[in-house]
Amino acid sequence: MIRISDKTLCCGCTACVSACPARCIVMRRDREGFDYPVANPDLCLDCGLCERICPVLNPVQNVEPVAAYAARCESRAMTASSGGIFPLLAREVIENDGVVCGAAMDSLCMVEHREAETIDELTAFSGAKYVQSELYSIYEDVKCRLEEGTKVLFSGTPCQIAGLKAFLKGELAGLYTVDIACHGVPGPGLWEKYKAALQKQYSSDLKSVDFRDRSNGWRHYNIRYEFADKTVKVARLKDPYLALFLQDMTLRPSCYDCRMRMGRSGSDITLGDLWSVAQTAPQMNDDKGVSGVLINTEKGRELWEKIAGELTLQQLAPADIAKDNGGFADKVTRMPDKREEFFKGVHAAKDLHKYMKSYVVRKPLLGVYRKLRSQLSSLKRRILK
Repeated sequence: MIRISDKTLCCGCTACVSACPARCIVMRRDREGFDYPVANPDLCLDCGLCERICPVLNPVQNVEPVAAYAARCESRAMTASSGGIFPLLAREVIENDGVVCGAAMDSLCMVEHREAETIDELTAFSGAKYVQSELYSIYEDVKCRLEEGTKVLFSGTPCQIAGLKAFLKGELAGLYTVDIACHGVPGPGLWEKYKAALQKQYSSDLKSVDFRDRSNGWRHYNIRYEFADKTVKVARLKDPYLALFLQDMTLRPSCYDCRMRMGRSGSDITLGDLWSVAQTAPQMNDDKGVSGVLINTEKGRELWEKIAGELTLQQLAPADIAKDNGGFADKVTRMPDKREEFFKGVHAAKDLHKYMKSYVVRKPLLGVYRKLRSQLSSLKRRILK
């Protein structure tokens, strides 16, 4: 029977919940706002499947990518988080009578995994969502689709891909998986509290969120809140929710030593921002957004080649893709010293926005350095023209 005594050893993938033959495991939210599996001992069969299937307890070997690219779809890049690659992969599967599973925001601005059967439904999957998604029964839904002979493209974080693969107990011919370069996820509980604080602050219901509003460019993105009667844009380091995420303060405990990223999720393709574009693909360094793409399997290469003709591409070494993007890096993320203190104070905070803002670390010299580097990069582009 699964018992979570060390929270760094649970990624919240729900594989154990979906696989349990007795249906005795449920996900319950802890004080930090993350969901963990809890088993009912009166119903447990002591079969041990939940522990055998856990991708954290049973990590797979690292897989070296078969190819790596700087890539962009010119017609989609300005409306995507980076290079607009995922919509093309998803379109390819749907046009061949498949379905796509990905993270979307519901009507309450909470993040959930759902299916898309049409091109129009794919719109909900666009954009970054800096909240761990609710998976509900999505693993079981994928299994049913595959058993029916339907192709499925499943996208998610590395741990969600690893959880799905563990639940399915191996490869299935019709399944394609795409993970993101993930440096960690905040929990739905903290986001729900912050959302309530925003609605109180602006005296209006929150209708949608764009965590990567690019009206100021790809590098200098904002967070944009759409309320019932107003639109509010905030620079990413001035919004405490986004700033604390970027500073690793609000990540799930297992994220600080992730056992699934960088080739260990079992994904066919990995997508992320190519922040090193100025050094690795300078001809694409125009602030329109560029994806770093790792093709991890031959199945991934097969899907990739079907869309490659629509892309601006440059082949790179896998190490070039990982530069300047911690989500690609195979390393431990240091847990901030004040993380435990921060979460203990969240529930008692009378003004959550103000409380969270007090934990944002100001790094003026780093900000000046990044601004100067961006200005020099822009100057170089103008000179080369």
